[in-house]
This record gives sequence, C-alpha cells and structure tokens, in this order.
Amino acid sequence: MPGQLRVLVIEDSEREHKLLCRTLLRGGLDVSPLRIDTLEAMKEALKSHNWDLILSETDIPRFSPHESLKLLQDRQLDIPFILISDHIGEEKVVSLLKAGANDFVHFNNLPRLVPAIERELKEAAVRREAEKTKVALRRSENRYRQLVDDSPTPILLLQEDKIVFLNEAAKQTLAVSIQKPLINKQAHILFHDASPQLLEAQIKSLRNHNSQPYEAAFRRADGIIIQVEVFVSPVEHEGAPATQLVFTDVTQRKESDAKLQQAVQIIEHTMEGVLITDSNGVIDSVNPAFTEITGYSEQEIITQHPKILISGRHPPEFFEELWNSVRNTGSWRGEIWNQRKNGEVYPVWMTISCVRDEQGSVMHYVAVFSDITSIKQTQSQLEHLAHHDSLTNLPNRLLFEDRLEHAIAQAKRQKRQLAVLFLDLDRFKNINDSLGHAMGDELLKEVAARLQKILRDDDTAARLGGDEFTVLVENIDDPSQAAVVAAKIQEKFKAPFKIAGRELHVTTSIGISIYPEDGKDVADLTKNADAAMYQAKEQGRNNYRYYTSELTRTAFERLLLETELRSALRQDQLLLYYQPQISLNNGEMTGAEAVLRWHHPRLGIIPPARFIPLAEESGLIHEIGNWVLREACAQTRYLNKQGLFQGRMAINLSVRQIMQTDLILRFEQIIADSGCPPTMLQLEVTEGIFMGQMQHSVPVLDVFKKLGVSIAIDDFGTGYSSLSYLKQLPIDKLKIDRSFIRDMPHDSDAVAITQAIVSLGKNLGLRITAEGIETMAQQSLLQKMGCQEGQGYLYSPPVPAETFEEMLLEGRRTFHHHFSNYGR
Repeated sequence: MPGQLRVLVIEDSEREHKLLCRTLLRGGLDVSPLRIDTLEAMKEALKSHNWDLILSETDIPRFSPHESLKLLQDRQLDIPFILISDHIGEEKVVSLLKAGANDFVHFNNLPRLVPAIERELKEAAVRREAEKTKVALRRSENRYRQLVDDSPTPILLLQEDKIVFLNEAAKQTLAVSIQKPLINKQAHILFHDASPQLLEAQIKSLRNHNSQPYEAAFRRADGIIIQVEVFVSPVEHEGAPATQLVFTDVTQRKESDAKLQQAVQIIEHTMEGVLITDSNGVIDSVNPAFTEITGYSEQEIITQHPKILISGRHPPEFFEELWNSVRNTGSWRGEIWNQRKNGEVYPVWMTISCVRDEQGSVMHYVAVFSDITSIKQTQSQLEHLAHHDSLTNLPNRLLFEDRLEHAIAQAKRQKRQLAVLFLDLDRFKNINDSLGHAMGDELLKEVAARLQKILRDDDTAARLGGDEFTVLVENIDDPSQAAVVAAKIQEKFKAPFKIAGRELHVTTSIGISIYPEDGKDVADLTKNADAAMYQAKEQGRNNYRYYTSELTRTAFERLLLETELRSALRQDQLLLYYQPQISLNNGEMTGAEAVLRWHHPRLGIIPPARFIPLAEESGLIHEIGNWVLREACAQTRYLNKQGLFQGRMAINLSVRQIMQTDLILRFEQIIADSGCPPTMLQLEVTEGIFMGQMQHSVPVLDVFKKLGVSIAIDDFGTGYSSLSYLKQLPIDKLKIDRSFIRDMPHDSDAVAITQAIVSLGKNLGLRITAEGIETMAQQSLLQKMGCQEGQGYLYSPPVPAETFEEMLLEGRRTFHHHFSNYGR
C-alpha cells in the first residue's frame, strides 16, 4: 500500500511488539509503529498524531480493549481496530467485535494479519469517502431547504400525487396547522373542483411547459377557497422525482378587479359626484353627477388638480390630517366645504379612498361626495331653535345646562373652578305692568345684548325665562373672580336702557355659586346661585351675593387686596425667596427657583397664588414681572460674582407677560443693566401658555433660547395641551407638578403619571425636575424612575435672599445627608 502507515500498537510485551512489526514488514507494509500499554498513553497518542491502524492485545492488565474502543467512539474516530491474542475466548471476541473492533487475528495465525489489515484499510477509505459525499449532499440539501423555507413565496412539493413538503409561506397561505396538516395528503384535496385524473394530466403538461402561470383555485386546510397563480416545474426531493408548485394568492386582487368593474357601472348612474385621480393627484375621470354639482364639465376638469375645488375655509392642518388618514388607513370620510365653478362655497359629505395595486402602491384616489347644503341649512335652523331663546337669541335653559355640564366635567379633569351667576332684573314686573309686555320684551333684548358685550368669549350668558338670566364663567382660579364679573355687569347696568324713545334705569340682583364648593352638578349650582340671588334682593337689591357669607366676605377682601397691591411695589413690600434645586444623582445644588412673596403690613407674608391672578387681571403683572426679572438677575449676578452660585436661576413667566409686546427688549435691557449672563437663567412657563397662544409664544421663547436662556414647562401634567406640541417647543426641562409628587408613593395613579412624564422627557431629551419633594420615600421612588432633579421641603423651603446666601456661605450646596443610602 502506498505511503507509510502510522500504527498504534496496544501491547505490554516488547517481544510480541517486535514480532508484530516483523510480520508487517514481511507482508510488505511500511509502518511507523508506537507501542503503548495504558489508557492515558492512548489518549496522549490520539491527541498528538493521526493514526491509520490500531493493533490491540486483549489481555493487558488494567487496560481492556473495551476502554480503547469507547475512547474512539467518544472522540468519533474511525480507525481500523484489530484484536490480536493467543488465548482469548470466543464470547469475548464477539463482545469486542460488537463494541466496535473490526477484526480478530490469533497469534498462531499471524500470516492472516496483513491481508486483514489491507482489507480494513480499504473499507475505512471507502467509509470516509462515503461520509464526505454524504456530508456534502446534506449541506447542499440543507442550503436548498433553507432557501426554500425562508422564501416569502409559497412553495410546495408533490411526489406520487401526495403533498410531501410546504415552506413556511405556503403553510401560512394555506392555513396549515398541527390540527389541520396537509403533509402526505393526496394532491387533489388541495385543488378545488379538479378531478384526480384531470389534475394529473394538467400537472404533467405544465411540468414540460412551465413558463406561464397556471390559474387555479386552492382549498386551504381550513376549507376556505382562494384563487392562485401557480408555476409548475420538475425537481428532485430526497433523491426521487417531484413536482414543485410555486404559487401566489391572488384572491384579493381578483375580488378588487371584480368590484372595480362593478363600480364603473354604478359610477355613471349614481347621484353622488365621483372624482378619480392618478397617484399624483391629477384628475383623470369624473361622472355626470360631478359636473352637475360643481359646474365643471368633464373637458374642463380632466388633467386638473382637485385643489381647484378648495374653498379656503379649512386650514392646512385640516388637509394634512385628511391625507394622513388616507395614507395610514386607506380612506377618509367627513364633511368639507368646497367651491363651485361660479365661486359659491358649499358643504359636501365626502369619502376619499385610495386604490392600490398588488404591490401595495397607490394607483388611484377616488372621491365620492354629496352636496349637503339643504341638509345643513335645515339642521342649523332646527338646532338653533331648539337651543336658543326666541326673544333674545341667547342660549336657552337646555343649552345652558348642557354647557354647564360640559364645563363641570372639564373643571373636574383640570381641577379648576367655575362660577354660575344668576341674574334677576329688579322691579321688572313694574315695567311690564306699566309700559306693557312689548316694552318689556324690548328691554330683555337690550339686557341680553349688553350682557354679551361684557362677557369673555369663553363665558356663556343665557335666558332661562321671564327676567331671569344666568352666566357661566369658566376657568377661574379664585372664587373672588366671579365678583369681578358681577361688579362689571352692575357697572354696565348703571347706564340707562333706551327703549322706544324712553330711558329706563334698570338694576339687577346677582347670586353666585362656585364649583365645586357650592355644588358638583348642574342642578345644585343653579339652585344655589338662585338662592344667593334672592339673598341679594333681600339685602337691598342691585348687589351680588355668594351662596355663602364666607365667599361674600372673601370677595370684598379680594377687591381691597387689589387696591393695596398697586402700592406694594412703591412701598417695597415685594420680596424674592429662593428655593434650591437638587441633583437626585449626587445631592449637588444645580440651581434655584426665585419665588415671589408679598410682605403685607397687615396680613403678613402672602404667597403668589393669592395675588398674581389679581395682578394679571388688573394689568399690574407687567410691572411686577419686570421687577422680579431685575431683582432675580441682580441677585444671581451678585452670588455668582462672590463665587457662591454657579447654577441656573429659575424665574416664572405668566401668560400675560409672554403676550407683552416689549418683553424681549425689556429683558435684554435688564440683562445689560445687571450684568447677569443669560446662560445662568431659566424661564419657567406653564402649559397654558401654549393653548391658543402657540403662534405668539413659540417665537418669543425661540428668542430667549438663542440668547442662551433655558426654558422649562412648570407644573407639567396639570394642563391639557397636546403632547404632540412638545417636540415643536424650544424647551429644555419639564417640571412635574407637586400634586403628583404629594400623592406618591401610595397613589398608584400619581406614580404612573409621574413615571410617564419622566419617560416622555427622556425620550424627548429633556431634563426632569420634580417639585414638592417632602419625604425620602418620594425621593427614592423618583431616583428609581430616572428623574434627574428635585426641589421641595425635604431639602429646603423657599428662603429669603439673606438666608439663601448664608446657606451658600456655609457650604450647603450639597445635600448628601439625604443621599447616604442611594446607590448602595
């Protein structure tokens, strides 16, 4: 045999080892032998060399051939293994042959050894070659099967009229499951309405002419019939001829084609206008009803764009939302105002749909619409009559109660207050009796007109009947604001009403009820306001009363407070307090918030919640706001210059201040005068600033941002601005309202809302500050949520400027005593 054979000889006798080697040489074998006599030696030999042959003695002490054979099996080595012995029993030989030995040669018959070796070497070579072929074939089959299995196109194989394979796409298309398999089922059960004989003939024909798809109906495993296009081709499967079916489910396309054909027949005869465009929006077809409704002939409108029909009544956002719906859902339906050829604007009820091809690409857009002008006119008239007073045209009791119910629900969600004012004209009966009902009716009309001029757009005046009117005042921050409205009404009623050449002097008594203190539903609020109105009449008429005497006293105090607020600035009664803002990661002070206080000579320290609404209503907010900016900037500059403060100073801005036309100029002047770097300032605004004020507020904040000022949304989570606006705003931080922190960790809703705000801020790349932290439990929960900053009484209450400076001098820029266990 060519080449030198590496032979491993398991033999404990050197003499017998040499005898074996001479036998091999005499037989013409060129060998390189190695004798071993222990299992460890065999392991080392197998590790260090590749062996062509193993010759093993059967009776070596503590090393049996069984151990050798097991070692070869464990290492999956196919090496010819021949036993040699002169006194082994037949049973043991049989046992070793079953264990994997290839042959046995007796020492008394050594001439047989060389032929046995040659035979086993040849057989081993054949086995190795066969294994290589098998592995290569297995790899090839695996690659093919993987490609077929991963193919998004359904593929199945037929063999001897049976289904023998389906890829994953085929299983999904044919609804195959463990309960409803198709493997090994007869092929004809897959084909709907095809006899086995006809099916066999068709498949044979298609195997030889497979360039064109074959249309068929398949019955899925769940019994549903689908339409398919099939490509048939011959293949091999596990070494035998098979037929491959590559198919596509075209059921939906077929149904769409049929429906489209049906639609074409209907379009020409429908009373609704139909407009069809290509994928770019160019009109390529209209029906006769379209021409009748719009006034455009088919020749005039073809190749035009539907924007020729736009009336201009809808903002760009309306059409953006419309086309988003078409793109995302395939259709839009709703009311829209269009314009006819003659310029007339009219309402239509329209449905817009997109028609897609098999690949999902848009082929056409189809608009179907009806002119609803007459319906709208009738509907509007009926609705107005049902909800308005026929004499004054004010909302009637039905509409007022509906608006009040809606306002209560909104106030409940927003945790706001509202007021109901119940008005009764004083001595109206005398006017009716002396001057007649016609004069009384004219007076009621004038009263209604005067009320509407007094009230805000958001407020509602209604006539309940007779000379009784009600007013709904929404979104109040303090019950005393209702007194302001009542006082305005009575002030306007001082001017005489001119009716039919006469001047009538009429006063009104007003009762006020407040939600939620005086009632939580429509009936209670109206009833209590009515009761308060009668109290006002009993106490002299031409005045107003709250449902409770306490609220009446508070209202008068509020008017007094407003008067005193005007002199507070001149008399240096306003102060700024400072509350540290702390990093929840390490306890370092990251900044502070400047908080306004009024040091009233009679009432003591008054928090801003009591007097800022007064300042906004009276217009004093601009003067006070400028003072706050000057004072905060000066203090920040002073502390920074002393090396005591390097963070940002947060300053609150109200909605009224943002609307101030010269705010930017004043701010730049204050910055220049104080020398305070804008990068050390943070302006805090509430969500309310963006509700209806986006167009004005965002450009103002953009200017602040460019100056280096940080922008934060204060009390976040309590307003109802759209979250989609957040990504449009030039903001750096969200401050979680203290009402959520206060209820943590015991209120699961507060925890969930807080976690949602923190996650939202992180996703938008904003910093998060939690307000009102009072306990270590709240701090710990916020740290786990990933909130970066906090402020609250746990660290420090708002303190005067002198105390804040002392804190900084004492080195209390860190609050590590609150963070001793954090991170352990």
